[in-house]
Amino acid sequence: MLARMWTGAAVYFLLFSILGTDRYVVHRSAEDLGIFFQTIASAFSGFSNTIEGGSHFAVHFSPILYLLAPLVWLAHSALPLTIVQAAVNASIGPALYLIARRRVGERPAAAIGSLGFIYPPLCGLTFTDFHENGLAAGEVVWLLYALDARKFALASLCAIAALATKEDEAIFICITAAAALFFFRERNEMRGVAWSLAIIVCCLAVLAGYFLVVGPLAGGSGAWHPLVFYTHTAVAAHVSPLRAVTDRAGYLVLAFAPLAFLPFRSRLLLLALFPFAEVLLSRAPVTYTMGQHYAAVWIPYVMVAFVLGACSLTRDRPNTARTALVVAYGLAALTFIVANPLHPRYFLRLPQPRDAQLDAFIARLPATAEIGTQEEAYTHMGFFPHATLGMETYPRFALFDWSYPDSNWLIRDGPKIKAAAKRGKYRLVRSEANITLYERNGAKPANTPTVSPAW
Repeated sequence: MLARMWTGAAVYFLLFSILGTDRYVVHRSAEDLGIFFQTIASAFSGFSNTIEGGSHFAVHFSPILYLLAPLVWLAHSALPLTIVQAAVNASIGPALYLIARRRVGERPAAAIGSLGFIYPPLCGLTFTDFHENGLAAGEVVWLLYALDARKFALASLCAIAALATKEDEAIFICITAAAALFFFRERNEMRGVAWSLAIIVCCLAVLAGYFLVVGPLAGGSGAWHPLVFYTHTAVAAHVSPLRAVTDRAGYLVLAFAPLAFLPFRSRLLLLALFPFAEVLLSRAPVTYTMGQHYAAVWIPYVMVAFVLGACSLTRDRPNTARTALVVAYGLAALTFIVANPLHPRYFLRLPQPRDAQLDAFIARLPATAEIGTQEEAYTHMGFFPHATLGMETYPRFALFDWSYPDSNWLIRDGPKIKAAAKRGKYRLVRSEANITLYERNGAKPANTPTVSPAW
């Protein structure tokens, strides 16, 4: 049965690799992919991007991204990032099956674990633009399996990977290790106790090392950047209290309904409290919108709690468990109909000539040029260290493709470049089909921002 689960994982991987490739080829990726493409492409020459305005370490602790640099360099593309994210999340189904198989028979374990292949929040995470968070869910699910199976070498590897993925994982892994400490201590399993203590120390070391050493050395200054999500923003100011509550409640329904609310049968769900708090206490609605990378912090704990809850119900009331699984599969399928986190109508279509034309235009540009552009182009310019989004920084060149009329950055800055050209600030130097390249006349104005407003 495990072989069948890995076959299912292979199908999942192939499907989301194809979908992710299409999204990239048709220029439907957004700024996150451009940020990570640019960062990883410069792994040993700054590890930086123009949106964050310097080293990525000033914003997040993500040394695991260095492992992806050879793939990006070999492909000279961001596509390996999409494929790696699909591979990591494809492995979650087999991990869930292995956890379930320790408690129930192979057939019910397969039925329980296979829900991981169609769980809408996980599918949304897999399909969204690559983000370091996209690696965390798989790492943590395998960590929980390894602890359950007392495979401490594997648990250590998974914990180290998670700690190298993003600094907030150090908080969540520390809490997980503390829970494991009490669990193993109650059972007098001293290897587990020792492992838990060691990981707690590692988590604290990562937090201290990043905030006291790595971040400041990388140019980080002031408060931790993600704290902006919890401040009073213009977006939050226009959201009514009722809307704020209902949006978050709806998010929780979308998280638990496709699992038939079975995670609530397991105490392990308590480990999801802090990850959910990170998402739901934010004042930025994007963090509690399905199909975004933010869900990666709570998905592993919720899914493993689902497995444990489904297994306990299978042992206690097998007929009820079978009914609950049917309901879960049905609700998961229904979610893709009424609230699809993949948003396929927007992100997916067949490649068109305009897509190839934009790629060809970009390929003829000098890689060292300072270019302001829209997301359709920026996400394909990882090897252009001075490419950025928009016109705010008054870049030397401005590239806009009018073939993408619904482009957020084209709508925002397209009129600006036309106005600047009329005033003589920029001049048109190349035009092909609907693609225009402008060059700035003269020096940048005084007090020009150095970072794109995307950040």
